[in-house]
Amino acid sequence: MDWFRKKGTWIKGLSIWLTVFMIGQSVTALAGVDRIYPTGKATLWRGDQKIGVYTQEAPLPEGAIISTDGRCAIKLDDLYLVAEDQSVFSVSTTGRQRILFVKQGVIYFKTAVIRQALAFVTPDGQIDVQQIRLNAASGDPSLKGYVSVTDNQSELGVAEGGAMDVFTDDGLTTIHAGNKIILAQADMDIGLPEDQEPPAKQPEEPKKGWSTRKKIIVGAVGVGALAGLLIAVGGGGGGGGGDNGGDVSPSSP
Repeated sequence: MDWFRKKGTWIKGLSIWLTVFMIGQSVTALAGVDRIYPTGKATLWRGDQKIGVYTQEAPLPEGAIISTDGRCAIKLDDLYLVAEDQSVFSVSTTGRQRILFVKQGVIYFKTAVIRQALAFVTPDGQIDVQQIRLNAASGDPSLKGYVSVTDNQSELGVAEGGAMDVFTDDGLTTIHAGNKIILAQADMDIGLPEDQEPPAKQPEEPKKGWSTRKKIIVGAVGVGALAGLLIAVGGGGGGGGGDNGGDVSPSSP
């Protein structure tokens, strides 16, 4: 009888110890999860269904489509993002690859190291990051850039801090600081500089040299994009909560 009592006490003790251990592990895991910091409101979607709203700091909803009212910061283990107002995007991690899908708007990013494969997916095509090369002479040892998606085109730019080797439908490309690449439809008119007059209309010739429907154009980062990026991610760090102190958990649809 004493043996059964001792065994029961030992089992209870073991159960309590395991419970405490598991709670501790859960707290540790929670402390390291990716976070979202809306400054206004971040609405979550699964397909066409609204599944929740965030108005202050919360764990990042992996894979959900996020639409922003006001700026929204995302803190990942190796990447800091700031989505501009009225942006629509999602972040998902599958195995050893992280995918940032941008449907519309502007997403600024800042990173010092890429710990897993990273891909930017836009309506105009996918851009796979092969590696980043930091500028050792820079006072801030990190690379700053952005992804922008409009109705006509998508672009990826590097503002400062180094260079980024990326792979697109057109092959391997290096984006140096101050430069960007534009993904656009092959038959898209990207316009002329403002100081040039359009030539007289000529019969259209078949376009040559493009094996896909996309055109990859290299250009310089615009002043507006550069200014917005430096304001958004220049200081690094996290974001703030909404003034209305709203829902940390997703609200009902």
